[in-house]
Amino acid sequence: MENWISKKMVWVWIGVMAVAVIDCSSNRLGEYTFKSHTAAAVMATPPRAQVFTDSFYDTGGDLVSQAIRIGTTIAKGIEAAEAQRRLDAAMQRVDIPEQIRRRSLERCAAYLHFRPIPDTEDADFLFMMKISEYGIDAKSWDASVHFKIDVKVRLIDNEKSIEVWKKTIKERMPVSGSIFGLHDAAGDVMTAAALSELSEEQMVEGFRHLADYAADRVAERIQVDFVKARSGG
Repeated sequence: MENWISKKMVWVWIGVMAVAVIDCSSNRLGEYTFKSHTAAAVMATPPRAQVFTDSFYDTGGDLVSQAIRIGTTIAKGIEAAEAQRRLDAAMQRVDIPEQIRRRSLERCAAYLHFRPIPDTEDADFLFMMKISEYGIDAKSWDASVHFKIDVKVRLIDNEKSIEVWKKTIKERMPVSGSIFGLHDAAGDVMTAAALSELSEEQMVEGFRHLADYAADRVAERIQVDFVKARSGG
């Protein structure tokens, strides 16, 4: 009896794991033709952006308009506070989730040949996007800066309410000075300290580029899966 229960639990666990794997991604793109059809995209309310750097104090609260979380110590508190102010202002000026939503739709349209429209109810297909986390990651004040994002994208047949494609995209890319409009001489990798020295305009430009980068990754993934589905791979 115990042996039977043990075997049953193993199969239940296998089933749970299978569902977990299936939940990570799905691909029925090969069953659809998107040309001459329409698609829209909607972004779920995202969490606050996160920027992890070293600071002279631990706020225990929110920074960059409730969006920046701070670590331990740096040499000059005044410089850190001013950097936080500029990051705050820059993050307020760039709606990263909205830019990701809009550009993802445009780039996916170029690959799948549908017509992007704003109306989610009348669209033939609907991209449903949800960001779990995003922001700037720097483990220490002198460490290199990385942009990280975790976004789940689902493509729905809006008429039949069928999930056509699903993918979770997790990216963590090193941030270079060129993203923020700096010359190559500034170095390939930007540190948190270097980021703090940028002007507000440079930060805004960089955040916009990072949003475009994330959207391009979404479009590239669906292109790969579309080709794979069509080729039977």
